[in-house]
Amino acid sequence: MMKKIIIYLFLMSSFIFARDLEEIKESGYLIIGIRNIPAESIYQPKNIEKPGFSFELAQKFADYLGVKIKVHTINKFKDYWTKDGKIMSTKLETPDIYNEIDIATDIITLTEKRKKIVNMVPFIETFEIFFTKKSIKVDNYENFKGKKFITMEALNFYTTIKTELDKRNIKYVINKVSVKNNEFSYIGVPKKISPDEVEILLIPSEHMAETFSLYYQIEEGYADISMLDSFVLFPKIFGNSNTRKNLKLLFAANDRIEYLAFCTSYKTHKLNKELSEFIKKYKETTKFNIFFQKYLGLTYSEYKDIYKK
Repeated sequence: MMKKIIIYLFLMSSFIFARDLEEIKESGYLIIGIRNIPAESIYQPKNIEKPGFSFELAQKFADYLGVKIKVHTINKFKDYWTKDGKIMSTKLETPDIYNEIDIATDIITLTEKRKKIVNMVPFIETFEIFFTKKSIKVDNYENFKGKKFITMEALNFYTTIKTELDKRNIKYVINKVSVKNNEFSYIGVPKKISPDEVEILLIPSEHMAETFSLYYQIEEGYADISMLDSFVLFPKIFGNSNTRKNLKLLFAANDRIEYLAFCTSYKTHKLNKELSEFIKKYKETTKFNIFFQKYLGLTYSEYKDIYKK
């Protein structure tokens, strides 16, 4: 009886605590956490040809380890930072989701705040860049005056646009909006905008929408300009996408280069080291260049040339 209890506790522990490299290899599978949203950069399982850059990169890591992959679908982005229903702020404790997954293989921007919570392994460089309709002429920030800029409160772009406009003493007015099911509407009575001001159309956190809805708002003329990470936006502009017929790139928001990263628990030391080494080695191969071009429509070398400029 005692032996059965010990075996039961041992089996249960593998699901209660984050698994390190040996446990993953012994089990024969790698559990990844990822959102199932209509974005080529993340995960779209119904698309056989392009199931998602992040998903495929995780698959290649699993192949490297000699194991199969299991997908644990994440419902909300905040789940990556939550413990007992509260957003974490320190790495003293691991967020709950890392007791169910081995790696978060989503599109997650590396920040100092997030590094305090989980281990982050960078896999690609990225930068913030503006886009608009092909019919709209915008060459610089001064041209933003009199135009509508749309973004989401929960994303870093909201802080960026305010910072960059403040730097240039360009006035702006913030009006909250909803884009539920891509239907655009103001929340409350919108403030009036003068020709010298920028109207920031802000989707508040409680009305969070998917990033692909920003393309639609620009294409339909509800907004003039928006901003996304280059890694997310480039497939729409350079890849095989209907969006490229209507939209164009403008210019980078600033000269800051950021990184997208996979996330793991700080407690899985060997897994963290192996993942970091794999990504570093893989990015140096011609296979990565081909893989990168498949999703972004340009090679990794061409991509680096753009952000270096």
